[in-house]
Amino acid sequence: MCSSKFKCYNSKYCEKKFKMKHKLNKTIVLVGMMGSGKTVIGRGLAKKLNAKFVDLDQEIVKAANLEITEIFANFGEEFFREKESKILERLIFGPQIVLASGGGAFISKINQNLILDNTFSIWLKSDPKILWGRLKNKKNRPLLNDCGNLSDFKKIYKLREKSYSRANLCVSNEHVLSIDEMIEKTFTCYSNFVTVNLKGKAYNA
Repeated sequence: MCSSKFKCYNSKYCEKKFKMKHKLNKTIVLVGMMGSGKTVIGRGLAKKLNAKFVDLDQEIVKAANLEITEIFANFGEEFFREKESKILERLIFGPQIVLASGGGAFISKINQNLILDNTFSIWLKSDPKILWGRLKNKKNRPLLNDCGNLSDFKKIYKLREKSYSRANLCVSNEHVLSIDEMIEKTFTCYSNFVTVNLKGKAYNA
């Protein structure tokens, strides 16, 4: 379980002070299971940091001129992962951004090392039961083709959890926070991490 170590009691003051002192000097990559809110939280975090937001899956869609489901159906997962790695590398070595990765991107050792060596990674952690409730009726998630029920989904979650835990920062949504609350929590935890400068240490929040 992720547990909070640092508190920011006046978040608006802390946000203003943090923006004055810190410019994004390393790309932030959000990792975690599908349905954890990487895109919407990433967009909110980028706004707070005055940074550009990019969604990795959408960049793949633009490059291939096909939806994710179409790429999987026509070319298979291996082709998709190759495209994913190439575009991820291009984005990481470009200007600093806040990047929402796909649910499986951080599972690849190549991608994982690329992210850990060159960016600041944040795992958005949610209970698998909550995630399944959000996802079970979605038709545009190729991974869900192999998930007939919560039990199947939990198996995939368990397989991926160890990889996600390697991220620099874990921000947990164990109390089912609203989107705005999770954006605020993620920003506060990130700014605290940078302020105390815990070099090379994982930090759970």
